[in-house]
Amino acid sequence: MDAISIRQARQSADVVRRSLRIDGAVIELCAFPEVREETIRIVEPQSVLMLGLSRLLTGSEGRMAGDPRRPFARMGALALRPARVPMEIHVGQGAFDTLRIRFEDRRIAPALSDVSFDDATLSACFDMHVPSIEEAMLRLAAEVEHVAPDSPAVAEALVTLLLLDLGRFLQEASERAGRRRGGLSARALRLALEMIDAPGAAPSLDAMAERCGLSRDHFIRCFHHSTGVSPGAAIRRRRIERAKAMLTEDHGSIEDIARALGYAGAPSFSASFRRETGRPPGAWRALMR
Repeated sequence: MDAISIRQARQSADVVRRSLRIDGAVIELCAFPEVREETIRIVEPQSVLMLGLSRLLTGSEGRMAGDPRRPFARMGALALRPARVPMEIHVGQGAFDTLRIRFEDRRIAPALSDVSFDDATLSACFDMHVPSIEEAMLRLAAEVEHVAPDSPAVAEALVTLLLLDLGRFLQEASERAGRRRGGLSARALRLALEMIDAPGAAPSLDAMAERCGLSRDHFIRCFHHSTGVSPGAAIRRRRIERAKAMLTEDHGSIEDIARALGYAGAPSFSASFRRETGRPPGAWRALMR
């Protein structure tokens, strides 16, 4: 089958495999067909929270629409697209699975209270790293995949919790955007994230600092100021994202995946994976299959 436009895929009811409706929200397990690489302009009628359940499409990124000089921001596994905000989304080619929650305004309004979606805040929403929200989304995926009589009650409780965590994240992102002065420039941040995203061995901090034209210590401070995490933490998170995709899609052993990701072996990989996700890689693989 030839790749289709992401716009066409978004409008197709066939992408929704299963769904569960609760008060003020619809939770949907989606399987998108092969889409072609392209950039589209979208305005979501409802706020949408998404978690990728498969390998991320290489090069997918987004930005506020309206000014072509604005830099694109990386799209991560967990992302929020707020309602009525004009966005440009660049999608890489490929097929992908995702869990999404479409919120009515009244349900998500408390989490969005006092949040202004400027460039910096929207960029943070495109690549969220909130383990508690991700865990709740994974549990929601399991409930939607295997609906039981009490699944709506479980889903209601999980959505209530994740909205509280989302409100905290957005408040912190908004505050960080307000003190963006002193962080990396948009160009330097993009260069650093490109190095983190590149396949192969993880980049050294010295190499990242040199690429950005900064001393090692100054680079570390500026990176943390811009993203809220250290470069080392960002590298570890990206490697774990790759691991999740490999565990979901590949049939290799845990040892094979560990070696492919640059770990010394399965024990060190398993320990790192558990620290980041709260579960060992074998349990993740079982959950996602």
